[in-house]
Amino acid sequence: MSQSFGVHPHGFYGLMEMLKTWTQTLSLSGVPAGGSPSLDGKVRVGFVQFSGIPTNVLPNGNIDAAQTTPAQMGSSGRLTGSKVELESELEWQETNYMQGGTYIASALDTAADMFKASPADGRKKVLLIFTDGRIQDADKLTTA
Repeated sequence: MSQSFGVHPHGFYGLMEMLKTWTQTLSLSGVPAGGSPSLDGKVRVGFVQFSGIPTNVLPNGNIDAAQTTPAQMGSSGRLTGSKVELESELEWQETNYMQGGTYIASALDTAADMFKASPADGRKKVLLIFTDGRIQDADKLTTA
C-alpha cells in the first residue's frame, strides 16, 4: 500500500477515497448504529482496519492489530446505515492509519463480533478484505 495509487502518493489514501465514494452510492438503511433495524432490505456497513507490529499479543495468541472507531465516533465499531456515521468512520480510519505487518486474525474476530452484535433481521453478511501483503498470522486463523 505504500506505492502510489492513481493520483494518490500512497495506496491506503487511494483506497480510503474509493471507500468514501462507494459508501455514497450504497442503498443504505439510514438507521444509525445501535438503532432498530429496518426490514427494507437496505445496507448497513462497518469498517475494521488491520495491520500492526507484533508487540501486543492477546491472551488467545493473536496479535492485537485491529481497530474500529472509538466510542462516540462514527459507528463506534458497529454496523451502520447512516451516511454521516460512515463519513466520520472513514475520516477517523484515514487519520489513524495503521502501518506494519499484515496481522489479520484479531481483525476477523472483531468483524465476527460486529456481525454477532447486528440484529438478526435476515440480511446477508458480507466481509470484504483489502490487503497489500501476505497474511503473517495465518496459523492463528480458525474456521467459524
